[in-house]
Amino acid sequence: MTTKGRWPLIITFLAPGLLLYGVFVLSSFVQGVQISLTDWTGLTPDFNYVGLANYTDLLRDGEWWRALRHNVILLIFVPVVTLSLALFLASMLARGGPGALRGAKGAGFYRVVFFFPQVVPVVIIGIMFLYIYASQGGLLQGILGLVGVDLLDVIPNGPLGNPRTILFAIALAGVWSSVGFYLVLFLAGMGQVPAELYEAAALDGATGVRSFFSVTLPLIWSHVQTALVYLGIGTLDSFALVAVMAHNGVDADFGSDTMSTLLYRTAFTLNSQFGYASAMGTMMMIFSIVLAMITFRLTRRDRIEYT
Repeated sequence: MTTKGRWPLIITFLAPGLLLYGVFVLSSFVQGVQISLTDWTGLTPDFNYVGLANYTDLLRDGEWWRALRHNVILLIFVPVVTLSLALFLASMLARGGPGALRGAKGAGFYRVVFFFPQVVPVVIIGIMFLYIYASQGGLLQGILGLVGVDLLDVIPNGPLGNPRTILFAIALAGVWSSVGFYLVLFLAGMGQVPAELYEAAALDGATGVRSFFSVTLPLIWSHVQTALVYLGIGTLDSFALVAVMAHNGVDADFGSDTMSTLLYRTAFTLNSQFGYASAMGTMMMIFSIVLAMITFRLTRRDRIEYT
């Protein structure tokens, strides 16, 4: 089939997907940008175009900058901890340790165990960690009680009641829920690395850690790059866990507010400012695109091929 003859076939298969994407995704983005240029409350059909007024108000909004700062903290903490744990555990399961030549015994069972949190709804995970962090009868309190330590003596008001700890307490729940997915992703990449490369590295005197950084990591770098983008965009959202685990009417809630939760409150509780909330959503969309571009740019490496 010539190149000219292939185009009708290619268009036939691509057109339905592109049409659905345009109607349900791109059109929603365009509509959101349009609403961000208005003062619409979302409750009446009347609105006025205010230009970039909502965006200039964002620049002067202290709550927005605080929420943005919290998102930046999560963007640093969650990907680093999650991907480091996933890489370590995947290496242990795939090779029995960095650079080892055999997989860990019972690796199949551990894969299911580590992946299990991924199939649990995020809301359930948030509720579960609420009970783990509870200062009365919680799992963490029970563990500390075994060694004669009171949780409230260590963290006043508990992990979710202290402005200094609530964000990291929620972040740890996010790490626990995400590690399994990236573990499986990295295992898929490590499974394609020929064992002969590890044998050659061992003959050259490479230690387990050196084999990991010189053989494993370069050959699965495309998986790491994809994981960074996917996890980074997900962390920019961070709505479900924060909505479930915070906002219980205590001052510490302001230590965990993110852009998505502030957007929700602005749209549905703070006099229904849909136009202002849409400006926040547009900025989040721009941040996601910029984050993906920067991540791909900074993590770009020459493609390594092996046979």
